[in-house]
Amino acid sequence: LHGGGQTAYMFEELGASLADRADVVAPDLPSHGDSDPSATAPMSPGGPLHHGIADTMPPLLDEFGMDRVVLVGASLGGMAGITLADQAPDRVAGIALIDVAHKLEAEGVRKIIDFMTAHESFASLEEAAAAIADYLPRRKAPRVESLTRNLRQRPDGRWEWKHAVGRRMREHREAGGEGSHPADNLQLVLSGVEAAARRIRCPVLVLRGEHSDVLSEDGAADLVDLVPNGRVALVADAGHLAAGDNPHTTVDIVVDFLDELAWRP
Repeated sequence: LHGGGQTAYMFEELGASLADRADVVAPDLPSHGDSDPSATAPMSPGGPLHHGIADTMPPLLDEFGMDRVVLVGASLGGMAGITLADQAPDRVAGIALIDVAHKLEAEGVRKIIDFMTAHESFASLEEAAAAIADYLPRRKAPRVESLTRNLRQRPDGRWEWKHAVGRRMREHREAGGEGSHPADNLQLVLSGVEAAARRIRCPVLVLRGEHSDVLSEDGAADLVDLVPNGRVALVADAGHLAAGDNPHTTVDIVVDFLDELAWRP
């Protein structure tokens, strides 16, 4: 389950590495990528999105005949994974959380949301690539041709993100909507995550990006303290978007986690 503003392609390397040992499903979350909005997962500006996303997961698993799964969830996808494991414990055998917990750093969250809302659209894919390079200075400049995975071209020729999160927040702000920046109200954004984490009983692995400004060492350790079978693994040379910053290490850590679970669906 990918993060907010991302698509399933963030797990391209992980999916390829697991293809010979497991059935892998990596959906575009509702209102992301090529997925339609969902009535159960509204894109409320500044509100908790993970509850509605978790509600869409059991029907998705049923569609693919998956009774019990190991979840890999990044950021927003990890919050949804925790929620699902609490609501449907018989369906979740383990969770690997990528740079997310029940406590996040406000300034790191602010940086993400500010980027998602900063650009209404781009005149070209090259312009979008330049903006992404400024936002992710540690990462190699994106291949322009790959950006059609995250952007769609409108009839007017401009390119817009394939997610509704930034657009809804921007429209809310432009319409004079009330409410603070989501980074100033993380209690709402993370609503229910801590309580759900306290109740889950499956093994939990927290992958923290070495240079993450969203999940601190203390935040990761605090989550592990809440669950009966949890640990933290560091993804070196990575920030919040660890699966893209250092895909090889991320894949190795997740595969080791599956081996520990002796996971053979």
